[in-house]
Amino acid sequence: MRLRTFMPLLLLALLACHAAPQNKSHGPRPQLPVGKLAPGPDMTVARGGHTASVLQDFRILIAGGKDAHGKVLASTEIYDPNKQTFTPAGKMNTPRQGHIAAVLSDSKILIAGGASPAGALASSEDYDYETGKFTPRGNMHARRVGAAVTVLRDGSPLVTGGTDGVQSLDSAETYSVLTGKWSPVGKMSSARVEHTSTLLADGRVLITGGANPKQGILATAEIFDPKTNQFTRTGDMHQARFEHAAVLLPNGKVLIAGGTSRPDGTGALNSAELYDPATETFTVTGNLNEARNKLPDGYVLLDNRALMLGGAVSAEIFDPRSAAFRPVDGALDTARYNSAATQLMDGSVRIFGGYDASGVSTAKSWIYQP
Repeated sequence: MRLRTFMPLLLLALLACHAAPQNKSHGPRPQLPVGKLAPGPDMTVARGGHTASVLQDFRILIAGGKDAHGKVLASTEIYDPNKQTFTPAGKMNTPRQGHIAAVLSDSKILIAGGASPAGALASSEDYDYETGKFTPRGNMHARRVGAAVTVLRDGSPLVTGGTDGVQSLDSAETYSVLTGKWSPVGKMSSARVEHTSTLLADGRVLITGGANPKQGILATAEIFDPKTNQFTRTGDMHQARFEHAAVLLPNGKVLIAGGTSRPDGTGALNSAELYDPATETFTVTGNLNEARNKLPDGYVLLDNRALMLGGAVSAEIFDPRSAAFRPVDGALDTARYNSAATQLMDGSVRIFGGYDASGVSTAKSWIYQP
């Protein structure tokens, strides 16, 4: 009899618990920061539109750019991440900003193109880290500012597009480490400036977006095949964009983020998308937390997530598993444009200089620690 009396009471209690109101979430959960962005030491001079390249001994060469007074610089400096110091280094043969830099297979740093006070440049030179000197090399076949560079698997840099100061370019060329000379390769389907080029896992190169006066802001993309030295159109992006960032993820896809779709460079985008080489298509993914443009390319961290920083005051992490961006603790002093950044072996990333919204460059640097 006790059992018969107890069972209905137990059932009622369970039903009451099930019917009890649950705590409801009031909006999305706040995102916890991933990693930290903190101030680093100042460079020896303010710079914007400069480059940063990792040397053989893991120090970093900072080259050219414009100072806080708008002067185009030939000066360079070396950042030592162990000592946290900047030291003046040798001068380039030509002052330049908006140039490209590539680490060569002989451990030298190739500097090419950009703009000097006299206009767009076709000249190139390399930095020998053992002697600390710059040596002039062959001229490119076109003067180029705002071009993109990717080092191919054979060690030769591929330079695409840019502007010669008069028109945007559809041409491309490669540099030979052995001869110090440039060789033209096939032309792109569209002239492009401020686009991206990304080395894919199979050795081909993905070219995305950019701008030109005739076609405006581009959503098109194409593939360069080093076996044929030719470009082939691939699927279009969902968003026309230039001044954006791209990074190859460990799963073989390419993350495209930010940029702008306005010809005057205003109105940064917060959208992002993924390119899949297997299907040759782009898929929309989660949005950035903060719209950003004129930023360095992204960096893959040791845990396979990707870091985006610059072009805005914040930094954020993309997680391929959740297809979402999460904020990084800490921030820059203000939104910084055309800064330079590099990643070190420990997974940390250094960001150097850049312009503020008024176009004034800074000597400040920052350190991202996972």
